[in-house]
Amino acid sequence: MVNLFIANLDWDITSEDLEATFSAFGPVTYAHVVYENGSKRSKGFGYIEMVEIDHGINAINALNGMDINGRKLDVKIASPKSNRPIKKPGSASAPKFDKKPFGDKKPYGDKKSFGEKKPFKKFDKPKSNSDEKKFIKPNTVERDSDGKVIRKTE
Repeated sequence: MVNLFIANLDWDITSEDLEATFSAFGPVTYAHVVYENGSKRSKGFGYIEMVEIDHGINAINALNGMDINGRKLDVKIASPKSNRPIKKPGSASAPKFDKKPFGDKKPYGDKKSFGEKKPFKKFDKPKSNSDEKKFIKPNTVERDSDGKVIRKTE
């Protein structure tokens, strides 16, 4: 068995279209066009599984570079994820992490408009004992029946 990766597919091509096209070169056991989850729109690539390696190589030789609806197909033998080269930063297919999401702007404005307060941290500990706030027991007062203070305790 051989797995083929087909890139640069037209958006309207379905799995059935792929199977029909590649079955001209030999028996196809699996044909799949990859779609986006939310929109169900084709991502422009798919996979084919053929019984014989010779049939897959013949399909690659015949279909690689073929123009379909203004797009040149890229057909090659699929490689497992573990065998793929690591994407280099800055390459077209690598994710772009070097850009800041807000550009040069700060997400919450500048310090002048919001003050220079340190963000709240839930588990901040006091730096010294003098910074700790101590619980102060309220003064208790005893009163007589007329409401006059008899005794004050601290």
